[in-house]
Amino acid sequence: MDEITRLLKDHYARTFEQFGATAGGVEWGEEHELQVRYDKMLAVLQKDFYVPEGTPSFLDVGCGWGGLARRTREVGLQLQYTGIDVVEAMIEHGRRAFPDAEFLLGDVLGLDGHRQWDFAVCNAILTQKLSVSIPEMERHAKRLVRKMFDVARHGIAFNMMSTRVNFMVGNLYYQNPSEMLMWCLTEISPRVRLDHGYSSLRSGRGKFYDFTLYIYKD
Repeated sequence: MDEITRLLKDHYARTFEQFGATAGGVEWGEEHELQVRYDKMLAVLQKDFYVPEGTPSFLDVGCGWGGLARRTREVGLQLQYTGIDVVEAMIEHGRRAFPDAEFLLGDVLGLDGHRQWDFAVCNAILTQKLSVSIPEMERHAKRLVRKMFDVARHGIAFNMMSTRVNFMVGNLYYQNPSEMLMWCLTEISPRVRLDHGYSSLRSGRGKFYDFTLYIYKD
């Protein structure tokens, strides 16, 4: 486990201990905002050139306590869900709360590469940098994106804080969406979709502070 992953592990272990299986437990605003991001992750399945054969397998990187597994149930979506996280208490909760899903304790960067899933997503892990420098976080983020793409058969989705904002918070990781889009197009795949147009508020009139990228293989 690298230093950035260790810092994030300690941080989210504390938030989960304090707030439990809630939006606060994964440090993501209010509950309705969390649902917006879950739905953006599930939108990776909206791939017009993909015809699923059976139930898609789905890897949730940094799954926390299993909120995305819960969301799939709420919207009636059938997935072979696997969550992976480095926080043991979160994984234990997920296993108890969602016995029909799979929860792995570990670092996705440590997976040996022999196992694959149809899709892989990463929600809110690449939005937080804590005390890590921006260059260090950028290297870590790109390494994680590459790893996700390696273990996915069809496509991945992840979100980041956008630099197209009117203020920034020191502990968060902001990325220029156009630069990240170009990096994905150049280094990962020509099949990329950028969603920078959703709202962070229930009313739909609020400012958005993050964006989601979708990258596909075929």
